[in-house]
Amino acid sequence: MIREERSPDGSVTAVADVVVGVETRQVRVPLGRWVGDVEAGGLRDRPVVVACRDDVGSLIRAGAEASGRATVSRSRAAGHAPAVGAALLEASITADVIVVTADEDASADVLVTARALGGRPLPVVDFDDMGTASAMMSGCWIDLDIAVPSLDGSSRDDVRRVAQELGLFAAHHVVEVDPRPAFALGPSEIAGASMHELAAAATGVLAGRIAAAGRRWR
Repeated sequence: MIREERSPDGSVTAVADVVVGVETRQVRVPLGRWVGDVEAGGLRDRPVVVACRDDVGSLIRAGAEASGRATVSRSRAAGHAPAVGAALLEASITADVIVVTADEDASADVLVTARALGGRPLPVVDFDDMGTASAMMSGCWIDLDIAVPSLDGSSRDDVRRVAQELGLFAAHHVVEVDPRPAFALGPSEIAGASMHELAAAATGVLAGRIAAAGRRWR
């Protein structure tokens, strides 16, 4: 449940208790001069896909559209500004899936913000770049659903090896997802795709499925 605090200068802060395992942490999300009330349900479990590269945005969108007929909002989060939380709430008014591109050092904060505001944060893990992947995951203290592309043979072994090195199996919920629906609608071919592109496609597909289930529930 989310509650709001308004300061005398008109700025608004959303306050939420986030439960991870047996621990509960209070997260405060500054929204700036937010107009209107912050609903207790916030993002209402909408998937928020967070990536560190703009070039995979089209694959994420294609996956969400193909698997869930989802409407998709895309934006970029610059730093740790109050605008991030406000942008997520604004996007949820019209979009089923929210895609955010964030710098490495800000990506973990965006994931936590999405959870605090009642969303379903989904990181696109860069399995091609351990530095980028580590920067995203090491700063994220919440448990996440992480889509890894379902592959055959040595490619599957490579992805799972990196996931193991990052500690994803111990700290998060790893889900194997077929990335092919994203490439059926997307701008590129699956043949020759990098592990990062495959992960982005799989995350988009998972986001679309979550969004479709959320629409049925609502």
